[in-house]
Amino acid sequence: MNAAAKILHPLSPLLRDPVPSLAPNRYWDADWYARELREIWARNWNYIGRAAGFAAGTMHRRDVAGVNVVIVRSKSGELTAFHNVCPHRGSELCLTDVQPLRGNRILCPYHAWSFKADGTLASTGAASRAEGFDADALGLRQVALREWNGMVFVCPSEQSPSFGADNFFEVHELSNWPMNDLVEAYRETNIVEANWKVIWENFNECLHCPGVHPSLCSLIPVYKKGHLAPHDAGDWDPETAQPEPTLRPGARSWTLTGEPVAPDFPGLSDAERDAGQTYAVVLPTLFVVAHVDFVSIVSIRPLGPERTEVSGEVLVAPETLANPDFDVNQIVLFNTQVQNEDAAACEMNQRGLRSSPFEHGVLMPEEYQVREFHQWVQRQLIDGAAGGARNNREPLVAV
Repeated sequence: MNAAAKILHPLSPLLRDPVPSLAPNRYWDADWYARELREIWARNWNYIGRAAGFAAGTMHRRDVAGVNVVIVRSKSGELTAFHNVCPHRGSELCLTDVQPLRGNRILCPYHAWSFKADGTLASTGAASRAEGFDADALGLRQVALREWNGMVFVCPSEQSPSFGADNFFEVHELSNWPMNDLVEAYRETNIVEANWKVIWENFNECLHCPGVHPSLCSLIPVYKKGHLAPHDAGDWDPETAQPEPTLRPGARSWTLTGEPVAPDFPGLSDAERDAGQTYAVVLPTLFVVAHVDFVSIVSIRPLGPERTEVSGEVLVAPETLANPDFDVNQIVLFNTQVQNEDAAACEMNQRGLRSSPFEHGVLMPEEYQVREFHQWVQRQLIDGAAGGARNNREPLVAV
């Protein structure tokens, strides 16, 4: 234990000792990426869009952790998900991002087998049925689906975990925000040339903030110290610590001016208004940042060992979007600046990892949430390995 660690308050989250980071090849090795896709992403909940984006009487094709999935919204409004495969001879069912149902049926484009919106077989097209043909056994294979706060998640694993299970962040329910009623004011998707873990590591520490995020540090003073929160200070003591405002004096939201661009959501508590931002994290797929006047969703989707899709959505109240005086650019320009700075930092990190001569890096005391993320990855891989053969596997990295 180092000398500085001895003076930390027992409740301080700071790490007491140097901790090794993950080995560099964990961020670019194709075999390791395939394992993570199979044992982490395919076994957890993946965000696939807002519920409002799935219109009645439509089906939508999605790639979810390498699994071809079709999401179906029946004409009566039920939302279900299936493997996008016909049980006849394996044809894909939904060929494009979105297609209409045919008379509330899912129609195979190959041999015209059709299925009800609940996945049961309705017709075998022109084919006759031999004696012993079991229609009940030839329905579509269902994929677990969950709606939460107006967002849709699917898990292609045979056994889906409880929503938010083993999430080292507490999954904030956002119950005081009208999440189901919000509408999209802006959406942008970008490709970041970095491994998905690099993006989550960047999210989980603020040591980079003073050098990378000048505007964000101006808005949130504690970030200027490289701290996620006041308890990151080495001399923090919960018995003597004084409450500190999260945002700079006069600021109340994440906008160019710090001023809200719409009326406060009416159901918020005083603590939620004073906080400036409330996070809800669902690993490994997204985080939500809720403010007094709007909500941001940032979701990630791995595209390869060194490539990740990052999408940002801005949600507001319907009356805000309809207001001709509403200026979404006050939100977008601030958020885009922060996200572009993060993307550049992650890509810089990825290039270094790709050429690193070191066996691993080192986590500093303030990177305790990076440590927790590494431990979460470790648990996912252990659980995934336990579900299948472990022969010829590389040993799990010690974290």
